[in-house]
Amino acid sequence: MKNLIYLSILIFSFQSCTEHQIVDQKAEGEKLMEASRQWAKSKSNEEYLSYWADDAILIAPGQPTIRGKEQIAKMLEANAQIPGFEVNWEPQEVYVSKSGDLAYLIENNYFAWNDSLGNQVKTFNKAVTIWKKQTDGTWKNVVDIFNEDPSITSLK
Repeated sequence: MKNLIYLSILIFSFQSCTEHQIVDQKAEGEKLMEASRQWAKSKSNEEYLSYWADDAILIAPGQPTIRGKEQIAKMLEANAQIPGFEVNWEPQEVYVSKSGDLAYLIENNYFAWNDSLGNQVKTFNKAVTIWKKQTDGTWKNVVDIFNEDPSITSLK
């Protein structure tokens, strides 16, 4: 009888360890899309950086890969020196993993700046951003990759 009790406890313990938390992928996806929209509204480099993971990677067309917040901060500082520089984006689609710890967004973005004559230049891009859920429940961008897409003419 004692062995049966021990076996029951062991089986119950094993089942508890192997059970997975159920993730509401749709709710997490909506939360992530809203986080991306809020990120696009950032007013300062500090706020902007807060959405990237410490080891984030940024892969932009025609540029070397940028790795980590320190290098991203330097890029942001350089961008701030470009006359008329502006960036904005809108998430289009989201996919959250079943485990709820990784996700990706398909986004449209644009970059704008003034040319040497002061005329605004704007390029539209398609993008994929990969996000990792942090222990505090927030999402951080871990990979951001984009390239120009002449067929895109707005963020919607």
